[in-house]
Amino acid sequence: MKRISFKPQFVNDAGNDLIPGKIHTIRQNYNFWKGFEGRDVALYTWDGTPYRKGSAHKIFCVKKIIYVQGIVYDGTFNADMGWVVPIDNKQKLEDIAKNDGFENYRDFARWFREGNYRHGRMAILHFTDFRY
Repeated sequence: MKRISFKPQFVNDAGNDLIPGKIHTIRQNYNFWKGFEGRDVALYTWDGTPYRKGSAHKIFCVKKIIYVQGIVYDGTFNADMGWVVPIDNKQKLEDIAKNDGFENYRDFARWFREGNYRHGRMAILHFTDFRY
């Protein structure tokens, strides 16, 4: 089963699911993730410092990727804040941010800008029937 890493800030207080409201995650490499549509994935955090000796994956739940939707990140943070999305207005960008577990779009944009994500087509991995 494929595993997907999450920072602890996206795990609920009980440690057994994603935080309330986080109904999807955005990952690089749309073509790769499209192959996991309809499959279960194990969500994990690191027990210790990631990629260090003695640190292990701590699986906190299993979810099904219901649908994989494309989104394009161009790395610029202009008026559209760097995203080309399959939607028609700025309010939807706020919705994407909140549904991805962020308080607001500014925090969401900072996450991707500071995370050195590559430009290109990315994948929204939906854990519910919701779509944009």
